Amino acid sequence: MTRRRHTVTDIVGAVYCERKAVFDRQYGKASTPEVRRKAEQGTFEHRRFEVEGYTRNPVRFLAKIATGNPRPRYRSRDSRCFIASQVYGVSAVETDALRAWRDAVLMRTRAGRAFVAAYYATSPALVHILKRSPRMARWARRCLDAIVRRIGGAA
Repeated sequence: MTRRRHTVTDIVGAVYCERKAVFDRQYGKASTPEVRRKAEQGTFEHRRFEVEGYTRNPVRFLAKIATGNPRPRYRSRDSRCFIASQVYGVSAVETDALRAWRDAVLMRTRAGRAFVAAYYATSPALVHILKRSPRMARWARRCLDAIVRRIGGAA
């Protein structure tokens, strides 16, 4: 077995991240809208990568549904909402309303969690279609507007 040695870069990076976490906790996390947008995009890309793993290995996807563990390990509040983010924007009122509905209603039941897991498995592919087809994007927006109105959102 080969032992991996830690480089100075590894050690400094670990200390920097720890110090930054302490600083953010003490003084509040300050970030510009551009940094928040890039963080959302990074989260989206990480999730897309995870979803691709599920589609290539359906057994893993089914195991996740069966365990009823829909929340990601790396966040306390799940900010993903692929189609709504594409149609309305990442921080739109409608997108936030759909996220709140998902967290408050769908995630409380096994059927709701299964629906959300299936949505996460299929929606990245649908987002690519919506990017290429304005007609489909308009149709998706009308459908989402109806859902947002029904759940009491802003649309």
